[in-house]
Formats: sequence, C-alpha cells, structure tokens
Amino acid sequence: MSHGPLRWFDLPVIALEQKYLPYCLWVGDIVIPSRGDYYKAWLFEGADEPVFPLGQLNVIRPAPGLDARYLAWYLNKPSTQAKISVLLTGTSIKALTKAALLTLALEVPSLSKQHQIADLDHITQRIVALRHRLNELDKNQTASVTDRILRETELDA
Repeated sequence: MSHGPLRWFDLPVIALEQKYLPYCLWVGDIVIPSRGDYYKAWLFEGADEPVFPLGQLNVIRPAPGLDARYLAWYLNKPSTQAKISVLLTGTSIKALTKAALLTLALEVPSLSKQHQIADLDHITQRIVALRHRLNELDKNQTASVTDRILRETELDA
C-alpha cells in the first residue's frame, strides 16, 4: 500500500489495441482492488492518456445522482471497510468479487449533502498530499545539510 497520494502518471505504460479503448477508465470512475490486504477506493479524475485498468481491480461507474467523490469517501470509511472485509472470500489471498461488492448497501443522502461531504473529503486529501510533499522536502533538505556537514568534516580532517 502506498503511503503517498496515487499518481496515475507513474503507472506502467502499455500499448493498447483500439478495440480495448472503450474499457479504459472514465473520469469519475471508482477503482478498488479485487485482491490483497487493502481495499482503498480511488477516484479517477482523468489523465493525459487513456488508463486501462489492467490487473485485479473492480471499476465502479457511479449512476446519475451519486457523486463519485462521495462514493469513494463512503467506500473508504472505516465502517464500510469493515463491511467489505466481511464480503471477502479466500483464505490466504483475500478477494473482493464484483458480485460481493454489488451486495454492499450504501447510505445515499441528498446530492447536495453528497457534494458537501465530497468537497470536505477532497480538501482533506489535498491537505494530506501537501503534508506528504512537505515531509519529502524536509527529508531532502536534511539529507543535503547532513551531506554538507560530512563533507566539511572530511575537509577539516
């Protein structure tokens, strides 16, 4: 599981035949792993190139009247993740099947409330991404300063 924000442009690039382009992700799709230890849902907000969901993934295309960002937030709530864990099959490698995922009951408030929750979650995610970036910059700065101190120590010797 990544500790930083998902960056679509870091994914591997593949040559895709024209006939598979309709199966690529659309803006607003929710992607959730179908196997593994973690089932974090990600909102696809678009990319410069088509993104083909290769691998063991479930793709959810929200119906009209359901805010995609709200749905991703809802799927990632601890209480929903607990419900998802009950739906998993398998003993050593857990699996979340599309059929099991379709049985998950959702709480769907009014669209305006969905937008409020989605906006708040989006702001929170941006704050987390900024903190992550600040931590990276702090680590780089510390590495640079310690390298300089070590070089000065070698010159003093």
